[in-house]
Amino acid sequence: MNRKQFIQSQGATCKNWNWSWSFISHDRQIVIFGAWDTEREQERAVILREEWEFSARKKRLPGYTQAIEHLGYLNEGYELYTFNMLHSPKPDNPDVAAIAGFEHRIEKRYLRKEGSVWYADTIGHAYPEELSMPEQYIEGARKVVTVNAYERSAEARKACIRHHGTVCKGCDFDFEKTYGDLGKDFIHVHHINPLKDIGESYEIDPVRDMVPLCPNCHAMVHRSNESRPLAVEVLRNIIDEAKKRAEATGQPRQSAPTHNYYSP
Repeated sequence: MNRKQFIQSQGATCKNWNWSWSFISHDRQIVIFGAWDTEREQERAVILREEWEFSARKKRLPGYTQAIEHLGYLNEGYELYTFNMLHSPKPDNPDVAAIAGFEHRIEKRYLRKEGSVWYADTIGHAYPEELSMPEQYIEGARKVVTVNAYERSAEARKACIRHHGTVCKGCDFDFEKTYGDLGKDFIHVHHINPLKDIGESYEIDPVRDMVPLCPNCHAMVHRSNESRPLAVEVLRNIIDEAKKRAEATGQPRQSAPTHNYYSP
């Protein structure tokens, strides 16, 4: 079984079988990345670096553009999987990464971004880091010239925070009150309408279409088994009911999220 047959057996596909190392299955709602043996760091693997956007000849690489697009789906509830690949160097053409072999199995992984590097981590985190890219208030647009990906607008995020503030709309948690200067201005921004569902030229309203949530609440709205994220109002009702049960049974109430998973 070659690589194409293996990926198709997982229900996934790509735009081009020659240059792709990321694949997607909309039916299973999973994203699959090939992880090079030369890019492994202990128990996690590098699946994307910003420096991979351009070739040694300064040509934009389509595999990078596709990978960014696929990573965007992880913010909408898709799960990340990887399969191990053996790298075969080609000294005569540094732009080509040849595959000497690969393992015929995929493994569940968790996205983590540190600086300019995306990792497929074995350690579970509740929610992947937001992908922020500076553009106008156009969300979900496929910009062929710039990124050709489902984008998150940094300016739209700022506009949302200017209006709504940085207090979580789910549980009312305020990072600055708990952590002081360390927590100042920290919050995730949740897209009420998933990026994968909106039109390609949809112009987002940062006040109406976005809402600040702490990492825990952000994870919970995306944990819903429905096809869309849980409504924030529904999440608040769940939290209120949990508080009432805790008070009725005399259990201590948690006043802060137990984990601060990722910075937006």
